Amino acid sequence: MFNQPIRSPVLIGREREVATLQTLIDQARQGRGQVLLLSGEAGIGKSRLLAEGKRQAGEQGFLALQGNCFPTDRSAPYAPLLDLLSSSQTQDLLSSPAEPEPLARELARLFPGLLDHASGETPLQPLEPEQDKRRLFVALSQFFTGLADTQPVLLAVEDLHWSDETSLEFLHFLSRRCAAHRLFLVLTYRHDEMHPGLSKWLAQLDHEFVSTLFSKAEVEAICGPSFIGPARCRHQPSMPSMA
Repeated sequence: MFNQPIRSPVLIGREREVATLQTLIDQARQGRGQVLLLSGEAGIGKSRLLAEGKRQAGEQGFLALQGNCFPTDRSAPYAPLLDLLSSSQTQDLLSSPAEPEPLARELARLFPGLLDHASGETPLQPLEPEQDKRRLFVALSQFFTGLADTQPVLLAVEDLHWSDETSLEFLHFLSRRCAAHRLFLVLTYRHDEMHPGLSKWLAQLDHEFVSTLFSKAEVEAICGPSFIGPARCRHQPSMPSMA
């Protein structure tokens, strides 16, 4: 009994704000992909809000995948994606016989040794850096949207203020292609620790998507009254693919 974690009862209520989060999950489940940005100071409750979204999504049959950024990741390309793809859950998905071999080869090129079953393939010819990056972006986006074609997916990446710029570029690429898929992309960051690359990335999203914000009261209703501060949530509605 004493080893049980303490949970806020507010998280399981039926407040209007929780219903708003549920609405976004419903839209993603119906094939209208969504992108959600959660920002706030350290300890404000972003992870609690994300956990509530994962709980609600799980109840509707979503597959939840998560990658995390760490303070040393600013100079490590694809660090949060490597964190996500290296998890045992994602490894099982990548090892599935249904996984297309061309995609497996591209992922093996990005992360050598990540996929055992692709290690024996003939290496692809090297490309120019931008061409190589583009192929990797396409392969990764096909992997995530392909999963969403089979089962709705909630894909979370935490602490983007520590992310490398290449990962941010890929997340922008993916966000522009999730509209027609059952994909819910949830991203968190600390607004008081943004680096120039993240600021530029957010400006690009603001230019392409219409945003709405959760008020402080809405965040408190979801996360509990102990989390106080200027946390906010941006909802990027579905939009036509720009492929």
